Amino acid sequence: MFKEILDKVTKEFSGINAKDVIGGIANYHRIQSSPGFRAAANFCQEKLNEYEIPFVEILTFPAKGHNRYWGNPVPKEWSIKSATLDLIGPKDSAKNLCRFFVNPCSVIQRSNSTPKDGITGEVVILPRGLEEEDMKKLELKGKFVLTDEPSLRKLRDLAIGKFGAVGIIYDLVSELKPYRTRANFPTAKRYTSFWYGTKGEEGDALGFVLSAEEGTWLRNLVKQTEMKNKKLKKEGKPLEKVEVTAKIDAEFYDGEMEVVEFFIPGVEEGQEVVAVAHLCHPKPGAVDNASGCGALIEVARTLNNLITSGQLQKPKRGIRFLLVAEFTGTFCYLATHEKKIDDFIAGINLDMVGSDQTFGGRTLIMERTHLSTPSYVNDVLSAMLTQASKEVSNFQGTGAFASFNYANDQLFSGGSDHVVFSSPDVGIGTPMFIQWPDRFYHTGEDSIEKVSPKMLQIVGSLAASYCYFLANAELPESLWIAQEVSKKGRGRLTNFGKDKGNAIITKIQSKINEKESAEQIAGDFLEKIDAMFELRRDSEIRGLESIKKLVEKKSDLEVLENLIAKEKEIITKHAHLELEQTKYTLKEIFASLKLKPKPAKAKEKDPLEEKATKLVPNKLFRGPSSSLIYSDLTYEEGKEGSDIGKKYPKMRPTLTSAMFWVDGKRTIAEIAELVEAEHGFVSIPYLVEMMQYYEKYGSFELKKKK
Repeated sequence: MFKEILDKVTKEFSGINAKDVIGGIANYHRIQSSPGFRAAANFCQEKLNEYEIPFVEILTFPAKGHNRYWGNPVPKEWSIKSATLDLIGPKDSAKNLCRFFVNPCSVIQRSNSTPKDGITGEVVILPRGLEEEDMKKLELKGKFVLTDEPSLRKLRDLAIGKFGAVGIIYDLVSELKPYRTRANFPTAKRYTSFWYGTKGEEGDALGFVLSAEEGTWLRNLVKQTEMKNKKLKKEGKPLEKVEVTAKIDAEFYDGEMEVVEFFIPGVEEGQEVVAVAHLCHPKPGAVDNASGCGALIEVARTLNNLITSGQLQKPKRGIRFLLVAEFTGTFCYLATHEKKIDDFIAGINLDMVGSDQTFGGRTLIMERTHLSTPSYVNDVLSAMLTQASKEVSNFQGTGAFASFNYANDQLFSGGSDHVVFSSPDVGIGTPMFIQWPDRFYHTGEDSIEKVSPKMLQIVGSLAASYCYFLANAELPESLWIAQEVSKKGRGRLTNFGKDKGNAIITKIQSKINEKESAEQIAGDFLEKIDAMFELRRDSEIRGLESIKKLVEKKSDLEVLENLIAKEKEIITKHAHLELEQTKYTLKEIFASLKLKPKPAKAKEKDPLEEKATKLVPNKLFRGPSSSLIYSDLTYEEGKEGSDIGKKYPKMRPTLTSAMFWVDGKRTIAEIAELVEAEHGFVSIPYLVEMMQYYEKYGSFELKKKK
């Protein structure tokens, strides 16, 4: 149905040109609310005007730190001119450690300025994991702490705020095992930033970033100097210090944040397709995410050229593109364009899509929307990726396969702007393309040579075809989509039963010598499997229903509704058959293993479980519950939430899901049922405690069920 479009787009799209644009974007230091971000936005606007895209505009939003959109603050603008960290003692080890000019990731972003002559202080090692009582025992006043403590908020509030340290020297490596560890990734400097809320705390800290190799060297120097000083002290000689001088020329001020908006109009006004990529991140940030932005600019050029040359007809619907500051810019745009939200019939998010798979970008992933927001868009994009993967024929020409690594139709994970668009109270079906894991992600080594024109060609051609196909979709396309959604949905139900069955068999085999435990596992699974199938069946049916927005003509809608009704019936029967077959087969396997499934022993009911039946959580802000909302929390306040999490190990994914099921109508207990059907496990007390925590800090309200 779309192959002719894909062929024309693939021929016109240039991965080389996209990489050239990406290289231009990567020249700018693109911290949210900064002159560098603005310069990158202006560069993108100039390119789009050069390509004669019909509508290009830069929208501006106040960046004052205290202003919010859907509850999320916009960071106060921050400008940095220079930053250096010099080791000045011991004299025989003196050297430069960090220069912003050489590597922008060598400074902690949003650091405060120093006096013109800088700040000089001794370096002390601050082990990770220390709390206030531990830090009291250390002499931190006037010193620089060398640390890999994950919580910058802890360092700001305690090491600097309470105990008087003057700065941070940071050598944390965010490990992505086995691709990135401290041992095998020694030279990269991690992208590290202070994040401030609405309380005017900007500039309460400063810091620098070392690579693992540099951090280890400096730690050894501190330890060697300590050992040497013990000897010097015995000999009555002057002691040595590991000292640094830090100089930063930076400032915070009320400024602006930009969103680059460009548009290819359709024949009709009203409905549109929206494509988004985030423009922010430190220089170079080539893959993350200059690649997504460069790809979308080339998508716009490609479609505009094909339309103006007559190779593609002008689409029925418009196609709107947004280059944003990740999350923040999306909140800004949607909060100020709420009347447009219902016009968007589909979206797509491109994040980290141009990585050379021989360097660091492992797999191209097509990520679906969450089960709470099922949409036809997932199967359209999935079908296109399947087609694109048939690029190389086998020896006999009887089949074809991909020369690139990809994972199609993957479950929702989050972490980028599609989370906002696909939030149930926003409701724009928005799948994502991303390459993950990426070895160079969030480091100063995310440079232009890691970008692959081939991967840009693949992803960009797919994104352009997706946008155009849906912008032009009418009854014939809608009927094809309905068939695609139904068939793939049935496949997902079949695979779900198979995968869950295999997983429970494996789990039981690991407990085969503990008969009672194995029987309880079997019984617990058989109790839960009905609800798990029901959730997925209903999700597939809602995905079918979502196709109706593509058809407006009454007679066409009747035709589509008739087909959808038949497909819904087929899915319902298929789900029932798969469920019964799964249960029957498993019961036979359990019997062959001499196991009699029985439910787990009843536990004493937690008072919080009773509370869950009476409390209805409701978000105070539209969109997903973003961490930005909580940026005002002190370390101790944030620790309250993390301490709750420690009480309930491995439950974090269930909280993310629960946030999507909150609708102001369901009780926590009802939300927990959906979460358990999604994941197979849940802790109601955990959800209650976290909802109470969110209410305490002003993003949720808990009402008593009427």
